[in-house]
Amino acid sequence: MQNMFREFVFILFYRSRLILMVFLAVFIISIALAVTLPSIYRSTAKFSLVIPQSFDPLQQESSYDYRNRVRRFLQDQKELITSNRVLTKVVQEIYPGANRQSAITQRINDLRQNLDVVPPGGESFEGSSVFIVEFSDHSPAFAAKVTAAVTENYLATYREISQGKSNYSHTFFEEQTRKLQKDMQEKENKVHDFETKQALALLEILNLGEGKANSEVGPNALLTQFLRNYHELQAELAGLQVSIGALERESNKSGIPAVLAEMEVTGRTITVFKNKVAQLQIQLNEMKPQFKENFEPMKQVEQELKLSVDALKSELKRSVSAQKITANSIRARIGQLEKTIQSLRDRIQTIAQEKVTYQALLQEFNIAKEAYTRTQAQMEQARMAQSLVQDKQFLTLIDKPAIPIRPFKPNRGLLAFGGLLSGIFLGIAAALTVDHFDHRMKTIYEIERHLNVPVLGSIPSL
Repeated sequence: MQNMFREFVFILFYRSRLILMVFLAVFIISIALAVTLPSIYRSTAKFSLVIPQSFDPLQQESSYDYRNRVRRFLQDQKELITSNRVLTKVVQEIYPGANRQSAITQRINDLRQNLDVVPPGGESFEGSSVFIVEFSDHSPAFAAKVTAAVTENYLATYREISQGKSNYSHTFFEEQTRKLQKDMQEKENKVHDFETKQALALLEILNLGEGKANSEVGPNALLTQFLRNYHELQAELAGLQVSIGALERESNKSGIPAVLAEMEVTGRTITVFKNKVAQLQIQLNEMKPQFKENFEPMKQVEQELKLSVDALKSELKRSVSAQKITANSIRARIGQLEKTIQSLRDRIQTIAQEKVTYQALLQEFNIAKEAYTRTQAQMEQARMAQSLVQDKQFLTLIDKPAIPIRPFKPNRGLLAFGGLLSGIFLGIAAALTVDHFDHRMKTIYEIERHLNVPVLGSIPSL
């Protein structure tokens, strides 16, 4: 290690002229660059951008990731600032003579190379975002002029875009509201027309459902009532037919007919004849054991019994005829009830169809009304967003661009100091490199190491 250090020091002294030449060359070049490089000035404008929840329904976002929203919005602002829309106005303002599109495009490309939009270091993007618009040029006045023009046109363009979005949202929802209002009015007119033309049917529709009060008379209630009457008449007709059949059989018998219990009513002829026949039978039965058959009073009783039986049969036949007339009347009533019941059933079916139609009209009207109400609320939100000057609320110019006093590059002192250090390191490196490729023995140590003989003395280099 000691020998290596001794050799290194020897090389430094032995190659000192080379080291000095390299050092001076590098240092002089760095000094020349520090003196001759033109100064570049940078003018900046600082903006603050707050991104709250927008009132505009078309621009509202459901994302809660505020940091990513800010980054995305910053990127949008950078694209807007460096866009042709903004830079074209800047070129037309700074270079009034640039009228051709090719010249404008070339100027825009030149400006875009020295224009940048960056967030400042150390800023937090939690509650608000800050970004800087900067332009670099050899002329401080020109840099400030370009930065001021970019700032002014950017704010104007941002305002135009914000206002355009708000105007579009308000116009969009206004048109939608008019369409939905017209649609709602048409559906409401259909409901009113149906209610006007089907007023009676509407009452029946309202009474068509179950669970109504007893005082409410609807088709279902009438149908139930007529069906009950129909079944009662059917039962009554069946009873009459049984009674008629029994009476016909009794009236056609050769003997004494039997009288139904329900036909025995006090004061009726059938009851009188039945009682008389019963009395004559009793009297005849009492006389037969006592008298002979040719006994005249007994013959008179038999004759009177026969006449009473014939009268009873005649009365039964008249009752049968009356009951047949009643049965025919009941049949006619049943036929009329059948027609009425069928009419009520058809009416109920028609009312059910009309009820479906009416409910469909009401549902369409309610849906149209709900859509109109929701769109009207969104239109009001869009109107509020339009009335607010959002670019002044959310975008603030913190620092206006000014003429820079000092250039931001080149850093001449740093460049000279870097040349000093570079010259030293490059000189040492050159000396080590040259010595590495120089195979001559220059020290007594190399002679002893390579020849293995002791050195008795040396003559210094003069």
